[in-house]
Amino acid sequence: MLFQNSKQRSWWELTAFCNPRDLIVVGSGITGLSTALFYKRMHPEASVTVIDRGFWPFGATCRNAGFACFGSAGELVDDLLHESESEVLARLEARFRGLELLKHELGTDAIEYDMCGGYEIFDTGDEEHYADSVKMMPLFNEWVESFTGEKETYELRTYNGYKTIFNRLEGYIHSGKMLQKLLQKVISAGVEVRWNTPVSEIKQGKVIFQDGLELKAHRILSAVNGFSSQLISDTEIKPARGYIFVTKPLENIQWKGTCHYNRGYVYFRDLGDRMLIGGARDVDKETETSFTHEINPKIKQWLIDFTTHKLNLGNSWEIDHEWTGTMGFGTSKTPECRNVSDGVWIAAGLGGMGVALGMELGKKAASMMQ
Repeated sequence: MLFQNSKQRSWWELTAFCNPRDLIVVGSGITGLSTALFYKRMHPEASVTVIDRGFWPFGATCRNAGFACFGSAGELVDDLLHESESEVLARLEARFRGLELLKHELGTDAIEYDMCGGYEIFDTGDEEHYADSVKMMPLFNEWVESFTGEKETYELRTYNGYKTIFNRLEGYIHSGKMLQKLLQKVISAGVEVRWNTPVSEIKQGKVIFQDGLELKAHRILSAVNGFSSQLISDTEIKPARGYIFVTKPLENIQWKGTCHYNRGYVYFRDLGDRMLIGGARDVDKETETSFTHEINPKIKQWLIDFTTHKLNLGNSWEIDHEWTGTMGFGTSKTPECRNVSDGVWIAAGLGGMGVALGMELGKKAASMMQ
């Protein structure tokens, strides 16, 4: 095994690679890369380095379900149980701005963005939640019209025998191609990106790596989302693991577009001639507060039963590929973006809405650190 002793560096290493940076961003997901991109634009002469522990990001950016995450009516109803109307409205508007920024910066073709619309599905036992969601639809439509100009974004429909609320502004993307395009822009802007470089500690003025190397920086941003508490003590962001699988090719897929079920805990979409299905974290929520990527057999079985019986795929379908991704949830669904100590900031806790909020959050973080 190659071992690097931090006390033994060549002169060339010290004078070429170990110089202090103006900004080090820990985490190369959508938030971290976006922060680096916008900061570099604001300060073209600044030395900016992005660091990630994996060969590619390890969290949620490239391990999600590929939803734009604009926001379903039922989700907004649930949010209003915990937050004020102004807070929920502000976050919904931030999602729209974030998606518009993402499309503007990366291009819809490059990220395979498709505003296909989304169905929120209500099942037996959801009658009260459905009634509450229907009652609030006029208000939600007013909200969306106020910052988009779009009328009747939410409308009542039926879909494959289920009562649904359709959301015209929902869509899906190719998360991997989104990350590739963003990475290309970041590198073209002159940002240095370092992979396979796990960080053990962030201190004032320096980042300490697991191999003992230390790099100094005038500013340091932690953008590791669900893994934030491993590096920042002053945060209540917790990991939330999500399970996803993709089926083998199917004939005559009856489900097209993005779909949410059980208050957003379950989500599924078509993926060419396959189905992508994930979520059900509420089946075993405490276990899913984990930093590891194990697959929870209880949740997997629940989703298999759901796919067979609720989506009516029968018994002939098979799983072709499966994985987990780690989201970050704080005490509020609004992300943290603040200074935690002298020279150290955090931008994290996207609450499963990283596609919609990540780039906007990165832009905010870059402005905050000026």
